[in-house]
Amino acid sequence: MPLKLENMNWMEFEELVPGKIDTVILPVGTIEAHGVTNLGTDVTIPVFIAERIAEDLKAIIAPAIYYGITRTLYSYPGSLTVSSPIFESYLTEIMLSLADKGFTRLVVMNGHGGHIDELKNAAMKVHREKKVKVAVIHWWILCEELTKKFFGEAGGHAGLDENAAILAINKDLVKKRRYKRDLVYLQKSGVYSLPGPGSIIIYKEGEGYPDFDEKKAISYMDKVVKKVKDDVLEIFGKWDWMRSE
Repeated sequence: MPLKLENMNWMEFEELVPGKIDTVILPVGTIEAHGVTNLGTDVTIPVFIAERIAEDLKAIIAPAIYYGITRTLYSYPGSLTVSSPIFESYLTEIMLSLADKGFTRLVVMNGHGGHIDELKNAAMKVHREKKVKVAVIHWWILCEELTKKFFGEAGGHAGLDENAAILAINKDLVKKRRYKRDLVYLQKSGVYSLPGPGSIIIYKEGEGYPDFDEKKAISYMDKVVKKVKDDVLEIFGKWDWMRSE
């Protein structure tokens, strides 16, 4: 079972951090329309990945940040948002607090593309102020080539990759019966529209439509988890090498 900060008491925490554990994983996402998957898709996926890799990273998982910056899909029922300055400030404060408690390596496991710049800014500030090492992981971007190789095509928002991820994590959160092609919008270069014309967004014509093969989805997520874990461990190894030089 992965160690979750919210399930520990203060005495247990004190026994582990920083003496035995110096790494924390912070899952981050938003609440946003995602085709036929749950509104919390962008948090469900990074939490799942964190739970699968925490033990190998010798890490504690911090409580997830559910409220992020929702942009073009904010007008859809159930989508929530916070402003950019508030989100960046809030995230930074949390990361600073984790550093204050003794963590020297922070892994931000991000599931949402709407606040990438804010994550980068927060990471930079925390690194400079606390001298902690920070790795921000955008799982779907990191796994872009893996997705193309596995499915033979690119993913999309609430499309092939995210739909498969939720199907593998909890198939009850995928409402296949509600799927219609009309939900899909091909994002065109040079166009920015509010609200977004579809809650499933593909970025290449003919590619990225949801697939509902559960076995394939589980196999895909196994590969995603391994890819993320291996890449984070590679970063850790390079950090350790830098320290020893």
